[in-house]
Amino acid sequence: MNRDWAILKKLLIESNIVTLICDNQLSKVQFLSNILMFRRSQNRISIYLDIDTNFTIFLEDNHDSPNINNLFIFRVKEKNLNDVVADISSIGSSSVDTIVFDSVSMFYSFKNDNITSSNQNRRLGVYLSLLQVVMARSNGVIILTSMTRARKRQDDDSWYFSYAGGRLLRKRSDLILELKSNEQQFEVSVLKSPDEARLGIKLNLNRKNVET
Repeated sequence: MNRDWAILKKLLIESNIVTLICDNQLSKVQFLSNILMFRRSQNRISIYLDIDTNFTIFLEDNHDSPNINNLFIFRVKEKNLNDVVADISSIGSSSVDTIVFDSVSMFYSFKNDNITSSNQNRRLGVYLSLLQVVMARSNGVIILTSMTRARKRQDDDSWYFSYAGGRLLRKRSDLILELKSNEQQFEVSVLKSPDEARLGIKLNLNRKNVET
């Protein structure tokens, strides 16, 4: 494991809730696959709430992925999300290492005319609190992903980038990472960190699967 991957691994160990902000779907699932691999354990499981289905498609195209044996994937739709979170909440203590909620952006797309943004924020907050109870028993980590999107300011028509769930995720997360990619590596900026010495650093991570 190279130095920057080792730094990231330490940051994840020190964190309870992580937000991963991404600009590319493929890079996101490749990066998460690496994280799940180096966090895998014979005695503990990882849980993936695949709301946007990109991770499922990725695994179907990569059958030799070494993290699949202890990975449980829930293909989440709006109508079964409550049941999925309830099922996860009933899992025995100390058996869960990682929960991935992918993605917050797709979760907010569930909003309809009868559901306001404030209601969705509260709903996401409730889900996060329930998942935290599970992870408090196992001392694991929750990773939430959110895709960046371009938006136009109303006052001067200029463009800026934001991500779904921004205010809630900034408040609840211990660690916030921004993932950008090129053909050679992942570029990860640390926007919030439990270790203030790491705040603002950029990690250059090779795209190949890392060793434990």
